[in-house]
Amino acid sequence: MDELRKVFMDLFADKFSGEVPDDDAVVFGAGSKYGLESMDTMRFASALLQPFGDKVYDLKVENFTTLRGIHDQLHNG
Repeated sequence: MDELRKVFMDLFADKFSGEVPDDDAVVFGAGSKYGLESMDTMRFASALLQPFGDKVYDLKVENFTTLRGIHDQLHNG
C-alpha cells in the first residue's frame, strides 16, 4: 500500500497541497472530490508499471476508484 500511495503522491501532491487521501477515499471517477481527470488516471496507471509490472494490465476499470481497490487488485489478482 505504501508503494501505491507514494506513486500517487509523487504524481498528484501538488493538487492536494500535500494532503494524503484516505485509502478508501474515491480518488478516481465520478464520486471523487479531487477533480482528477481521465488523463490523470492514465498517468497513474502508467506510473504503476515500473513498481508493479504486468499486473497493471489486469486492473479492472470499475474497481479503479480508491487506492485500496487498486491495491487489492494488484495483490489479489
